[in-house]
Amino acid sequence: MARATLGEAELQQPPARVWQSIQRELGLSPSITPTAPSASVVSLADARDRSDARDRSDVRGRRPSLARRIVTPLIGVAAAAALVVGAALTWNAAAPRLSEQILASAQLEALPQWTDSTGSAEVAQTASGERVLRVSLDATASGDGVREVWLLTENVDGLISLGLLAGSQGEFVVPESVDLTRFSVVDISWEPLDGDPTHSGDSIVRGSLSA
Repeated sequence: MARATLGEAELQQPPARVWQSIQRELGLSPSITPTAPSASVVSLADARDRSDARDRSDVRGRRPSLARRIVTPLIGVAAAAALVVGAALTWNAAAPRLSEQILASAQLEALPQWTDSTGSAEVAQTASGERVLRVSLDATASGDGVREVWLLTENVDGLISLGLLAGSQGEFVVPESVDLTRFSVVDISWEPLDGDPTHSGDSIVRGSLSA
């Protein structure tokens, strides 16, 4: 494609007769003379090169703005997603156990040697049909030993160990074979580390389950 050369050379001053004709046509004074053109005239090629450079500069200047327009909404979406996830986790943690049924509960009273202790217990049936015993205990013990959770008969002629209590709260599965109408007493004992699996006879708290 041929390149246009119009305007690439300096503009030439017109002959004097041209200006004289303009003076006569417009009624100008002979003392008025035309101003000589500037020695520095921008060619079309220079103008085109400068325009191209300006366009490239504009593109470079717009790129950060374009990046911000893309990245900023993505940051907003990520933040919104984080809020949704956080709200869901908070709801799941705070939501009540609507799918279970409380079968029985008990206040656990301190035995004479543990007068400053208190506790509570409840038996719940989960959605899967499993029975669990949840206990809480506030007691201070000294020496080497563990706390063990038991189900006893009213006459204390039968007992079942459900496991050791670590901390102040615990949850224990009640086997299907256990009749809670017979083993209706919750007992938490202090057991020395002597290797004897039987009840030590040192009960911290005890109470009867009632529906």
